[in-house]
Amino acid sequence: MQQARPIRIERSGAIATIILDRPARANTITMQLTVDFNDALDELEADREIACILVTGAGEKHFCGGADLREIEDMITEEGVTGDPRRDFVSHIEAVAKPVIAVINGAAMGGGCEIALACDFRIMVDDAKIGLPEIRFGALPGAGGTQRLPRLVGLAKAKELILLGGSLSAREALAVGLVTAVASREALDRCVEDLVGQLVGKAPYALAAGKALLNRSLDLPLAEGLAIERRVVRDMGSKEERDDFRERSMTNDAVYAGIFSPHKTTVR
Repeated sequence: MQQARPIRIERSGAIATIILDRPARANTITMQLTVDFNDALDELEADREIACILVTGAGEKHFCGGADLREIEDMITEEGVTGDPRRDFVSHIEAVAKPVIAVINGAAMGGGCEIALACDFRIMVDDAKIGLPEIRFGALPGAGGTQRLPRLVGLAKAKELILLGGSLSAREALAVGLVTAVASREALDRCVEDLVGQLVGKAPYALAAGKALLNRSLDLPLAEGLAIERRVVRDMGSKEERDDFRERSMTNDAVYAGIFSPHKTTVR
């Protein structure tokens, strides 16, 4: 009997959803899941029809309960706890050029929280919890928690969550900036659709460039970051792509129609 795959992909128009599909095991992370997740990201990034990627968990109880501790030894390499030896799958989420939204439909603990941290947006159901409890069993977050969490919520709050091993309710997570939005279970899909609707109309080349610039912004001296920004903004997209999205903006908004009118002189 063939073993069930730990993730599955669902497509709907320009949106693809990666579903962590181990509900009987709290959608926990195994070596095979890290491999399949990397493969899914490669597949979806290469698919020109896909504009946005969602990540969520099967069922309604867990988004992801972290690493499957029965397999943790299999995911340790010379570089640390990475899983798939080809590439760290959590950092891969961050590096994908397309926007990635974590749809936190249940508890997001440990590695589940770290998956969410690597996404560009996080929408959380109002009855879920999120946290990094590893210190409670003598460990620490090993998939970016100690690095990404303080960048989102500040050093003091990150120390509180990681060194005490506590968790936050959805409303608490929203208050400290850990999640983008909170919705009831009944309104979760609509909240996600609203955000997706705002993203899919944007220029893919600008989204990709903006994501790359923002992801590097906190790691660079200001002068270096500004120089990179100027070059990237100048060079992003082809002339045809830029002209196409300028035409769209003029069609959709009278303000831009006035700004970009061919009778006006513009500076690019």
